[in-house]
Amino acid sequence: MRNYTTFILSILIFSPVFLVSPAQSQSLSIGVIDIQGVLKSSVAARSIRPQIDQLKQKYQKKFRKSEADLRKLKQDLQRERVLLPEGYQERLKAFQRRVIKTQREIQRVNRMIDRAFGNSMRQVNQTLRDITMEVAQERLLQFVVPKRGLIFYDKQFDITEIVSKRLNKRLPNVLVIMPKIRQNPARK
Repeated sequence: MRNYTTFILSILIFSPVFLVSPAQSQSLSIGVIDIQGVLKSSVAARSIRPQIDQLKQKYQKKFRKSEADLRKLKQDLQRERVLLPEGYQERLKAFQRRVIKTQREIQRVNRMIDRAFGNSMRQVNQTLRDITMEVAQERLLQFVVPKRGLIFYDKQFDITEIVSKRLNKRLPNVLVIMPKIRQNPARK
């Protein structure tokens, strides 16, 4: 239903464009851009994923060590249960608290990595928007619409290639910066 509504709305909005004669189409001020195509060809956007992967590997290495320590601690705890039954419940609760703390730390790091990815992509998208606006002003375009929402358009209105070239020139790479990992304050 949503796609049908979008289709009808697109036809209603853009129908005057398709009813214009070729001579009149020169006066139209509409641009079309393939945003996904620009992002796929963006050197900066493609540089983000390997940096994120490196961050993930760095933290996974750290967490694998923590998991190994927890497994060893669990085995020790199970052996102590038989040998030292008194105080076992207290040691078990301490172990469970440590497991929960490690899980929270993993979740916190994953959120920070997601945030770093989002911040980096926001930088690419902002530059893409700025360049699109510049091209629109240079070509005296009143509208720039995403290609994804169109069924048909004349290639003369397509600004994808020029925006893509300018984006690669202006923003050849993006440095992924990991936000500071905040430690939870002590609970009272």
